Amino acid sequence: HGALDGATGASMASGNASLLHVQRAFMPLPSVSLSPSNKLGPGCFDLANVAVEKQRLSGWFSFVDLRSTGPFCIEPYNAFEWTFSLLLGVMAMLSTATCLFVAYVFLCRLQRRCARSTNRCVSEGRQLLDMPAPAITAIVPCYLPNEQDIIEDTIEWIMNVVESPGALDVVVVYNTPSDLPDIEGRLQALQAETKWPEGRRFRCYRVHGSTSKAANLNFAMRSVESPYVVIYDADHHPDADSLMLLWGKMGSTQADCVQGSYYMRNFDGGQLGCSPAALLARIIDAEFFMDWQISKLVTRILLGSGYFSGSNALWRTSSLASHDFSVTAQTEDVD
Repeated sequence: HGALDGATGASMASGNASLLHVQRAFMPLPSVSLSPSNKLGPGCFDLANVAVEKQRLSGWFSFVDLRSTGPFCIEPYNAFEWTFSLLLGVMAMLSTATCLFVAYVFLCRLQRRCARSTNRCVSEGRQLLDMPAPAITAIVPCYLPNEQDIIEDTIEWIMNVVESPGALDVVVVYNTPSDLPDIEGRLQALQAETKWPEGRRFRCYRVHGSTSKAANLNFAMRSVESPYVVIYDADHHPDADSLMLLWGKMGSTQADCVQGSYYMRNFDGGQLGCSPAALLARIIDAEFFMDWQISKLVTRILLGSGYFSGSNALWRTSSLASHDFSVTAQTEDVD
């Protein structure tokens, strides 16, 4: 029954269509006035393909709106479109230059890494300085309310993972607008620990009256007795061999300060980077790369100068102690 209804319905629809076709055949056609091309305005044509063919220089300086129903006119680009095109051209040239520069830096670094290993770099530094392995103090400034959940992990990482050419002391200097008995008590308890490898020592100070990282650094520098000092941020976990690399570079260049770059290690959500946290981490990582591998290199080449970026830098204590970090500057640790 369903099949019969379906066939009947199809037949009825076909019959209606035929009837409609017959009725339209006897209806008079509406009058349409077609304007010849010679009566259109200048640069306008009835057919779109004719208008496209008539464009000068293959349409580099004009366009035809193909969305219209006609007539099709050749229109010049306006000032906004020219400005936008110019900006795109400038951005394309800058992007090309950036890609070439990044490729150059990458190839240079690859060649340098193949030419010498980490151990050779460190051994060269010791030979050039012609002195025993030095004592180094690592300073970790901290704003405790914000970083109270990560500071203990950072301490454990530096004390147990980071290699040092000599004795290593870790000093945490923090400021807090209010007392935090739990975390402050745990930090004080860490000072009494004797579990640290190679006789390393941990010290912790609260800087009363401090409202900046700069004030914390200035306070810590007054207690440093070792000839070298390295500065780490509270949310930084340096690579295990990073301090050895800094020491080797300082030995080969006799510099007062050698600083390393930053990168993101823990991409939340896996290496596919599908989560919002992973995407943000990769954006920050790209910014770090551009800053360290391009911006700072260009500054050094063009201006012949550089600046301390606030973390992951090995200093000669005598050089750093001769200056104070500004407590009034907005970026008080970037000097």
